[in-house]
Amino acid sequence: MTLLIMQLRPPLFAQGLFDDFNESKINTDNWNILNTKWGENALKGTHGGVVPENVYVQNGNLVVRALGDYYRGDVKGHGQNTKVGGAIATKEKFDSGSYEVRAKICPQPGALSAFWTYYYENEDYNHEIDFEFPGRNQHPYKPEDSDLTWGLFSNWRGVSDDLHRTADKYLGNQIDGEFHLYRFDWYAGTKTQEPKIEWYYDNKLIHQSNEQIPDHPSEFFVGIWFPWWISEANFETDYMYIDWVKITPYQ
Repeated sequence: MTLLIMQLRPPLFAQGLFDDFNESKINTDNWNILNTKWGENALKGTHGGVVPENVYVQNGNLVVRALGDYYRGDVKGHGQNTKVGGAIATKEKFDSGSYEVRAKICPQPGALSAFWTYYYENEDYNHEIDFEFPGRNQHPYKPEDSDLTWGLFSNWRGVSDDLHRTADKYLGNQIDGEFHLYRFDWYAGTKTQEPKIEWYYDNKLIHQSNEQIPDHPSEFFVGIWFPWWISEANFETDYMYIDWVKITPYQ
């Protein structure tokens, strides 16, 4: 009987996370520090991925450094040493819950500041939720239209057009030198509750999606990278600062 109960019990995932980065270095019990590259389209533009040298703790904040096209320092990227960012990801997987980040995003429209969940098996099973800046660079807009007063809100169950939903939404001035609160509430769905995602900026509801809602537990990522669809990286070095990250799972 005991064996049967154990076999029927669902897999256990993380109970929650709070990290205010008040230790002297990144807590590697909570986080993986990434050293990789993804999402490159060589025909439209290349980048140098993310490297561990670009994420560190300083003065009680997680610092994520962005190296633009004018960078000529010693940090080495993947394939090139410009357009190099940094990212960390939770070691545990989370699903339905409230995801909060108190941050100052990078004030460069040529560097993508992002908070996202991600789980991938194949192009038809790609579960992801994105909170990205700048926005206003998706069709009918062009990369040079990228605008940091806008954010990009996306959810995916696969990479084809019919398996994801994306929206640009106006947020206002995010680069005023103050910390702002970025949050999304993910409801994967139950017998009594429809699946949905709600995105909030400084506790104001900005966007809601009710279609193509992910339902697979995923790691949560915080970082900067350089996709081809945003502005040119016309700067040397700039930063995103994270005060704290909090994940509160739902029952």
